[in-house]
Amino acid sequence: MNHNLINEIMFLTVNYLVAPCLGVLVCLLETIGRIKFVHFDHFPIWEERIIIVSNHPSLLEPVLIPLMGFPWMNFPWVFSPLTSRERFSLSWFRELQREFSLPKKLIPANVPDKNNYYDPLYLRLFQGINVPVDRGGQMSGRINTIVKLKKILVSGGRVLIFPEGTRTFKAIRRGEVKTAKGNIIGELKDGAAWLALETGARILPIWVEGTDRVLPNTESPALKLRCLRPWYKITIKVGSPFFIRAKSRKDATLEITQGLMKLADE
Repeated sequence: MNHNLINEIMFLTVNYLVAPCLGVLVCLLETIGRIKFVHFDHFPIWEERIIIVSNHPSLLEPVLIPLMGFPWMNFPWVFSPLTSRERFSLSWFRELQREFSLPKKLIPANVPDKNNYYDPLYLRLFQGINVPVDRGGQMSGRINTIVKLKKILVSGGRVLIFPEGTRTFKAIRRGEVKTAKGNIIGELKDGAAWLALETGARILPIWVEGTDRVLPNTESPALKLRCLRPWYKITIKVGSPFFIRAKSRKDATLEITQGLMKLADE
């Protein structure tokens, strides 16, 4: 079967089946107080060329944050006038697609660790959306990932990057940044800054708290998904998008760090 056709089928499955189901679950968790969104209205749902940067407390953020990019997180489908239609038709489905689906390029492309998220067969459903990176591989492979992300942004797409380069509990081993209120993040790498400088994309900071309690961190791959604790609360803060003002990667990385730290202390 044609590779492009396979990717399109997987995209449609994610866009119309998997993501809505996960979105309903997230909305239910928000209703019962297990997930709290702060300033969700800051999320630029229809804007192109956005680099979403977030801290990375656990393995849950690459699942939760991309869901925020779907319109039905903002406009619950149950209140749509389309639900009052008595007759299904092709025109009904076209209207449904325009109202509740994002073009492929506007779904935030994740940058998951290949070993953590991409190798299991069931996660290969997300091929064509995610851009995996093999942290243990050659430097050329990591550069190729950055180049792919640049192409996505230049074409009007959006990407999700965890600039610590790994989960926070590992990132702080090489250095940490602490805010006045005691929030901690590992020293950021400059990949997101380079992309912002190269493409002119806006930065959207997101700060996540509590996911490391819901899914505790472990060094053992065998224990990754065996200790979910959904009774703990997750808070997701959305900052205001901003353009990088700096001219160098170092200064741009500092701007991104300050944006995340300011959001963390709100």
